[in-house]
Amino acid sequence: MSGAVGLVWAAGANAQQTLSLRQAVEAAWARQPRVASAQQTAAAARAQADVAATTLWPVAGLSAQWDRGTDNANLGLGFPSPLPSISGTVPPADYSQRSAWTSAGGVYFSWEVLDFGRRRAGIQAAQRLAQAAALGVELRRLDVGAHAADAYLTVLAAQQQVRVAELDRQRWQRIAATIAALVQQQLRPGADASRAEAELAGARIRLAQAQRDLAAATAVLEESLAWTGPVPQLAALPAPPATPAAGTPLPHPQWREQQEAVAAAVLLQKEAARAALPRWYVLGAGYGRGTGVLGAGAFAGGATGLAPTGAGNWAVGLGADFSFTRWRAEKAQQRRAAANAAREQARAAAVEIALTAARRRAAADLAAAEQVVVDSPLERQAAATSEAQARVRYRSGLAGVVDLANAEQLLAQAERDDALSQLQLWRARLETAYAQGDLTAFLQATHGSH
Repeated sequence: MSGAVGLVWAAGANAQQTLSLRQAVEAAWARQPRVASAQQTAAAARAQADVAATTLWPVAGLSAQWDRGTDNANLGLGFPSPLPSISGTVPPADYSQRSAWTSAGGVYFSWEVLDFGRRRAGIQAAQRLAQAAALGVELRRLDVGAHAADAYLTVLAAQQQVRVAELDRQRWQRIAATIAALVQQQLRPGADASRAEAELAGARIRLAQAQRDLAAATAVLEESLAWTGPVPQLAALPAPPATPAAGTPLPHPQWREQQEAVAAAVLLQKEAARAALPRWYVLGAGYGRGTGVLGAGAFAGGATGLAPTGAGNWAVGLGADFSFTRWRAEKAQQRRAAANAAREQARAAAVEIALTAARRRAAADLAAAEQVVVDSPLERQAAATSEAQARVRYRSGLAGVVDLANAEQLLAQAERDDALSQLQLWRARLETAYAQGDLTAFLQATHGSH
């Protein structure tokens, strides 16, 4: 983030400060909640990938418990725990309601050693989804930056429209005053004055509409930048540099994001296909038990049994798990995973089509904008010459007010075309950069506006 942008934020739109297009884009990246939301989504996806990776780890831990109970059910109470349970024989009679301490403590271990690639596929799918989320941040930055740049250009264009409308109003105000004087001298009919007043009123209306459009465009810019106060004065853009030779653009982040989504869906389909297969485990435990029950109806008393030292035990084993119910359920899961994979592949094809069309439209708009930049000065110069000649002809009585009005309208249109031509070229450059998925070169080209 540039220091100038930070200065503008801190100062709060000082009238002496200006905001360049590049600074506006950087401000949007830093301030827009949509970028922060995408970043947090990516962070959550990375954390989920880390969680998925733990499924390859053994399940191991420590467990301990301390209980007190009667001995009329078994020789030593034990609540359920990860440790193997030990129970004694049931006494022949309920001798008393006396109670004693029992305890258990130890380590346990369980490791699924064979899953036919199920967990690995799930981990890889989570990693692909994390990469897709990271590309989602890049895509969101592209969208936010392009929107801010477009809003910036729209404000500059609206300012030019206000300037041209004000010049048009001033010309018609002078023309109306001149025609009114000629009518008073009975050198021109009164209808000419009426036409001039109508044209002047129209020019004032166009100016008001241009000012309204400028206010609306400024509001859109403030929204795109998440700006809380008035936006500083915008810096004018330099003349667009020559169009660089077309290179091979990097894959668009939207295309790359969708490719990661396709890969994740295929891996989830693989995981579902293996979920119903048997699961094999290595099991182990080392534990001790302690009890204050000496025998049926006999108690040691005191704190005996609080330490699990009365009996040391260990156990190892190999387990297998296969569920017919899970097998039936996973068949439906496989169909769902296959449908999801097909859906993501269809979306990838749609993204490819849309991006190809966007690049073609951008190329056409860029070619047209470059031609407008060449022709618009010629149009304005010719229209200005025609307008000057029309005024001279009108004063000398060789032309009517309609000819003068037509010349004025042509000049106003030529001024608008010329004023907006370079901004249209910048907008076409922005459209091209967005279609290619990278604003870097576009922002570097506007660096002269700093």
